[in-house]
Amino acid sequence: MKQILPYISVGLAEGNRCIIVVEDYELFDFIEDFLGEEFDLAYEYRTSKERPGGEIITMFFPLGVAPEIIEASLANLPPAEVERVYNLNN
Repeated sequence: MKQILPYISVGLAEGNRCIIVVEDYELFDFIEDFLGEEFDLAYEYRTSKERPGGEIITMFFPLGVAPEIIEASLANLPPAEVERVYNLNN
């Protein structure tokens, strides 16, 4: 896993499927909208794991989506905006 923004990591899961791990539900919702609306990138499914004060969301993308595509897309987000959204619930 490679942390590319605060609270957001990108990596590969089993079978070389690209994943994004987001450490907050509100931030996940923001990232989901951003990737879908700005780059037409939709994930196939997601999982969640409870943590103190919230949950950790993992987004699983189709096999044709490389981590570099996700990283390049998320590079358009200012870290300050990520922090702002994360701090809404934390």
